[in-house]
Amino acid sequence: MRGAIIGYGNIAEKGHLPAYRALGVEISAVADLCPERRERARMAGLRTYATPEELLEEEEIDFLDLCTPPNYRLQAVHLASLAGVDVLCEKPIAHPSEADKIRKAVMKSDIFFFPVHNWKYSPHYRKMKELINGKGDIIMETRRTGYSRGNEHWNPDWRVNPDISGGGILMDHGYHNIYLAMYLMGSEFGKARLNHMAYFKDSGVDCDVEFELLFPGERRARVSLTWTSGKREVNIHCSSPKRIELLENRLTYGDKVYEFTEGLSRDSVHADWFKGVIQDFLHLRKEKSKQHFLEALKVIEGVRELYKQSPESVYHRSRCHV
Repeated sequence: MRGAIIGYGNIAEKGHLPAYRALGVEISAVADLCPERRERARMAGLRTYATPEELLEEEEIDFLDLCTPPNYRLQAVHLASLAGVDVLCEKPIAHPSEADKIRKAVMKSDIFFFPVHNWKYSPHYRKMKELINGKGDIIMETRRTGYSRGNEHWNPDWRVNPDISGGGILMDHGYHNIYLAMYLMGSEFGKARLNHMAYFKDSGVDCDVEFELLFPGERRARVSLTWTSGKREVNIHCSSPKRIELLENRLTYGDKVYEFTEGLSRDSVHADWFKGVIQDFLHLRKEKSKQHFLEALKVIEGVRELYKQSPESVYHRSRCHV
């Protein structure tokens, strides 16, 4: 089993590559358009290429790990499908405007596509899923003091460039919350309804968002996200079967209390969770199922629908600032 990484940014260097090496999975090469990042990859013992095309011409691999920003994903998926190599793909799986194109590229191919929905592999959410068991309504809160900057060598503020990122906090943290809501509820949502969206004045991307996801059985998930908080935390509340509350690293369920060694907001990489992602990818790829891709597609389609519900007339540009 041999793979290669497309896009050697922070998540690849600090999260994916250490997890592969801990599991004994060979990563032979990296493609990155930035010379400084290619040098970092060479320092890690990897062969490097400026483009995915060059890499695929020279390397014999079984899969590509896509760690690029969203607007570079579609091209890499097309190349993988032509080469017949499987794909492990960071979130979000596509720029919202390219969701239909990536659906076509994956569904007409024989490749296995597995999304990096790594928060599902945290011990916090696994315990919460066990306790919720698909019941009750949930409230999900993600508070940040700002957006996470990328590496210094290539456009560290790409997350607030909508041409690259596809959006702001809804694309970044909202994507996580949507797949986590489906994971906790044990089903896909039916409708996504936007309640509020505010924007950074300078870049115009969303920095403060509230929305609801409606699930079968009249269940719902309410999600609030902000890059303008005075603190950094993730909190989850559930109303049934007993009151469940997860506050960073402390989960309460009735009279029971579960403590986790690390909080959910410890850092922006969460390297420990990638081992589970990679193990599932390697185990499931022989089945060539499209269900994992379709889950990720449902998420990005939900993100796209929420952006459609926020016309220019409801912008609140004065509320948020970098």
